[in-house]
Amino acid sequence: MNALLNYTAMPLVPTYNDLQQSVIDQARSWILGDSLVLDCETCGLGEAAEIIEISIMTMGGVMLFSSLIKPSLPIPEETTALHGITDDMVANAPTWPEVHDQVWALLTGKRVLAYSAAFDFGRIDVMARLYGLDSPAVSSRTAGRIALSDGTTWECVMQAYAQLWQEPTTSPQSADGWRWKALTEACRAQGIPVGRAHRAQDDCLMTQALVNAMGGEPAVRLTAF
Repeated sequence: MNALLNYTAMPLVPTYNDLQQSVIDQARSWILGDSLVLDCETCGLGEAAEIIEISIMTMGGVMLFSSLIKPSLPIPEETTALHGITDDMVANAPTWPEVHDQVWALLTGKRVLAYSAAFDFGRIDVMARLYGLDSPAVSSRTAGRIALSDGTTWECVMQAYAQLWQEPTTSPQSADGWRWKALTEACRAQGIPVGRAHRAQDDCLMTQALVNAMGGEPAVRLTAF
């Protein structure tokens, strides 16, 4: 009886299916590889939305670049309500042509991790076209990966996390039947503190922490099997 009373349960180690294990292995390669983490904040979610803040950091935690960006048009009030960035805050910030070469010098030939890689890459591509600047062409594209002609690859952490968490959905936005999660929702599920959501530097830090969690022994839905 005393032995039973003194028994301490060992923590449960999750069991992963093949897809989940492949995501964990992928996250580990991101951690060990020469990966960057990038996040953009924009004037909105439309196809022509301009970047108004961008941050780039290493998976090792070194912030390489972080800046507000002055757009060509005023920031809509509804967008300011989301991330808190105002016209006054960007009034003296550099314009995209002033940072374009510096950004691409950091990204070229690297593996770039973003929570919604298609969105962040799309915004950078929009900015290049808006100002008539050169940018590499897309060589191949899937839901989780965009390869560019200069050797740069963009990897989507949101798509990978959806495959790890495995919550079914019929949404047409899903690439393979697993629901995409907001970055803050994914972080909370993994016990990661949530910072200022929708600010580029904080979102980079949360994405980095999420990838580190994904490469360890991440929590998963109990009904995923």
